[in-house]
Amino acid sequence: MLGRRSENGGKMARKNGVLALGAALAVVAGAFASGAASKPARVTADDPNNANLTYWYWAESDAPGANGWIKKEVAIYEKAHPKVKITVVTQSTDTLTSAFTTAAQTKSGPDIATQWATLPVLTPAWNGASVPISDYVPASEIKNWISTSENMSGGKLWAMPQYLLGIPFVWNKAMFRKAGLNPNKGPKTWAEFLADCKKLKAAGFTPFGMGNKDGYGGAWFFSLIGKQNLNSIDELKAAMIGKAKFSDPKFSGFYQLLADIRKNGYLNSDVASISFDQGLQLFEQKKVAMSSKNLGGIKAMGAGPIPVWGKGKLATSYDTTQSSSAFITKWSKHPRAAAQFLTFLHSQQALKAWYKATGVFPADRRFPAKLVADPIGKIQLKLDLSPVSVWPENFVPPQVDGNADLAAGELITSGSGSPADAVALWERELKKWKTQHPDEFRAYSKWVSTG
Repeated sequence: MLGRRSENGGKMARKNGVLALGAALAVVAGAFASGAASKPARVTADDPNNANLTYWYWAESDAPGANGWIKKEVAIYEKAHPKVKITVVTQSTDTLTSAFTTAAQTKSGPDIATQWATLPVLTPAWNGASVPISDYVPASEIKNWISTSENMSGGKLWAMPQYLLGIPFVWNKAMFRKAGLNPNKGPKTWAEFLADCKKLKAAGFTPFGMGNKDGYGGAWFFSLIGKQNLNSIDELKAAMIGKAKFSDPKFSGFYQLLADIRKNGYLNSDVASISFDQGLQLFEQKKVAMSSKNLGGIKAMGAGPIPVWGKGKLATSYDTTQSSSAFITKWSKHPRAAAQFLTFLHSQQALKAWYKATGVFPADRRFPAKLVADPIGKIQLKLDLSPVSVWPENFVPPQVDGNADLAAGELITSGSGSPADAVALWERELKKWKTQHPDEFRAYSKWVSTG
């Protein structure tokens, strides 16, 4: 759900490298000639080369340039498939989930839809609103996609990843130098982070930038810091269904850290009154010394992993996620056509065009790393491909994410509530979700136990 965490940072340097259209289309044709991993019942007249498709698309907030890219890729695809017409309907961040929920209730709308990874994808699947993409795309193609584990349930893959978003810790080298800190060495531990904050503040700088008027800054803090006392994301899943208490400090102790850095004046004073995106922009505007954001092409910036606070196995994990995902709706009359087009978006031509347009790394192992010329971009790519990456917000039920995860952080940064108040809010919302959506709760519980 990194889209709600809309990463509008600066673009990484990128290099043009476009493969011929014929080769790209050959890859897609070859993949479908081999057949999908399993054989679903085909919809009548589902000709992959003769269809009208509607695609509810969202990515621009994560990756500026994405809307232009999809428009060009559709034009390329339609030229090669003259009997296929694809209508792209861009979606709003604020209504992405609610709009599809309404469509699912009426069983009408898009053939291809976008939702944030994991629960926003799996919940419609559990409710019968989508079909497994692994039923229509061969395993030989899917094995090249990165982060597919985020959208697995019942042994099936339910959505396609398009891009990766990892959030590094960044610092302004000039400010570090003026504060008497090593400009080439960012904090590796939370203790070092606090020590750096103290020196930066003494030197007249705002140490860390955040915007949390909308709750997303606090949600990022949960995903970047809050996971660090866990040994596995399965522990968080257990807390979501009541098999562990969220009040246990291993889950919620991070709220005291957030309260402390606010109390000590290490956050920008307007943290509670500016939006998440505005908070991210503070670093680019040189108004804060440190941030957590995806930002390349700035020589005076250092980048590295998030400082380690916790003692769990996830303390040193990274945070890469595919953010948003594309899936095929249950009511589509052309699932094979939809799957063939989505596979085309992973062709070499499309992957390179994506990176050129957005500067965001594609979620595909075939992407040529040599195209990343920016030194900071190279650091980010290495981090994005870390062996263990977890974004905990993906595993929080959407209702709880909105009513507890976002809202609890707002309590802390506004000073209107304590860490104990934040924890109590989580516990109330978890109980409410179980009571108001028993079917979702049962499906989630089954997913936890069987995968």
